[in-house]
Amino acid sequence: MSQSVASTTADAAEAASRRHGGTLLVELLAEHGVAHVFGVPGGQTIALYDALDDRAPGMHHVLVRDERTAAYAADGYARATGRVGVCDATVGPGAAKLPSGLAESLGASVPVLAIVSDLPASAAPHRDRGAASQALDQAALLQPVTKWCSSVPDVHALPAMVRKAFREASSGRPGPVALIVPQDLLDGPAPPWTDGGGARFGRWPSVRGAPDPADTSDAASVLTGARRPCLFVGGGALHSGASAQVQALAERLSAAVATTMSGKGVIAEDHPLAVGVVGTMGTTAARVALEQADVVFLIGAKASGGATYNWTLPREDQLVVQLDVDPAELGRAVPVAAAMACDARLGLEAVLGALGDPSDDEGAVTQARAAWAAAVSSAVDSWRGRRDEERRSDGEPIAPARVLMELESALGSRDLVVCDASLSSGWGTVYFEQRAPGRRILTPRGFAGLGYALPAAIGVATGAPGRRVVALTGDGALAYALGELPTVREHGLSITVVVLNNSSLGWIRWYRRIAFGRGFDQPDFSDVPFADVATALGWSAARVTDPRELRDAFTTALGADGPSLVDVVTDTWETPIAGHRRSVDEGPASAAYYGG
Repeated sequence: MSQSVASTTADAAEAASRRHGGTLLVELLAEHGVAHVFGVPGGQTIALYDALDDRAPGMHHVLVRDERTAAYAADGYARATGRVGVCDATVGPGAAKLPSGLAESLGASVPVLAIVSDLPASAAPHRDRGAASQALDQAALLQPVTKWCSSVPDVHALPAMVRKAFREASSGRPGPVALIVPQDLLDGPAPPWTDGGGARFGRWPSVRGAPDPADTSDAASVLTGARRPCLFVGGGALHSGASAQVQALAERLSAAVATTMSGKGVIAEDHPLAVGVVGTMGTTAARVALEQADVVFLIGAKASGGATYNWTLPREDQLVVQLDVDPAELGRAVPVAAAMACDARLGLEAVLGALGDPSDDEGAVTQARAAWAAAVSSAVDSWRGRRDEERRSDGEPIAPARVLMELESALGSRDLVVCDASLSSGWGTVYFEQRAPGRRILTPRGFAGLGYALPAAIGVATGAPGRRVVALTGDGALAYALGELPTVREHGLSITVVVLNNSSLGWIRWYRRIAFGRGFDQPDFSDVPFADVATALGWSAARVTDPRELRDAFTTALGADGPSLVDVVTDTWETPIAGHRRSVDEGPASAAYYGG
């Protein structure tokens, strides 16, 4: 036997001796096109990591500092790539940190697969009250925050269960799933693997459902008579890739287009019919359009309390058409005159076909729509005038609106912005104008937990190499994820963190001021020198207190060789929520806190 043949035979024998449940699991991930996994190892997941080492560089593991980060990163990765995000966590303490991230993905309809290890099956009699170290009823913990959750009973069931997990995550209404895998299954021997053709279920939407023709006809009938139509568009339309269809329908009907935060980017915001983000953290133009519309078309939007001004809009006297991939959403928040259960892109194409040529419209309807388009344009001009006055502020501490104006100017059309929860989301979605369609602004609106931006940006930057990624966060939110600054540098990710630093939990201070009239006059935190912290961890960083220095600071940060941070000292008593301002100026009775 030649030396090369002997070497190959020996390598094959060594690989076979190492073949275990972790090997089979990684082969199944590869079958679904997985290229990146985010997580933190534990003693019970070493077999998974061993198999990932064999797959490198084709499959890369991103080691983070916290399992919560892993879930958020997988969520950001899925949004940026259109593929199922994958994270891993070890039994007990690791699993217990996943719910915040998985709950975000569940509420935002983002497909994520969480692989969670478990104790060996032999430990079953000892799971109660800590008799078995780190034992926990993980299924009970994860079921409320996942679309589907299950434990693998034996290694022979692993292929079918992994494939089911991907199908559940990426089909119908997308969402997170959890697969619990006992340690003895991961460590033990595994059978040969056969590709089951699961590649399509690694992306989303993996299957597109067409509308019922009768439902399409009903929707078109309502829309045909609309004189002041408004399209209320959510994240489902972006998930579906329906930007072109939304714009075509808006132009066909002269309809105002209001998006939820998750739907921002479905249409260019400088389009004449775009009125911006709707809801309590939205534009006044979007509220005017929604209030004055006679027909509202909900498209891939779950009509949450924030987006509907605490479910006060649409009103009962407005006709509502609703399109959603999830039949359970139809009519849930508001009665509907017509409903379509289908993929957004296919549904809108069908509606456009049913509406026919504009020349078929009644003359009075055409005239009314022309007047409506002019009124929409006027409302947008009025809003932009007030917004731009705020964005030009030279005040100190710096107005967050000014930060967003300078950031918008510094970024290119392909750059991505990941907002943190609370007021950072409002500043990013309302005061940053997106002039090209596509998912460019990501916000955590599914569960809205602080600490999302930096971990999600890790996932976004991993999935979108070559594009600059900005994490827009507050000082309170960044503190949740500060430990991930080394992670960004270690993986060579192009991320710039912009901190809106007011030494406070801004939303809470506003609420205390409005609702109780006290406890809001002092900062919540001591001043943290985030730029010094970042510099010590190998980042390029600067602190800005003068608004005139913002432009140069952003230019330097975005051009840095490696990650960068800009710590901006901002004014606490600036807010993207109109209801906050009215409540302070006119008293709490003037605007319900969540009513905007």
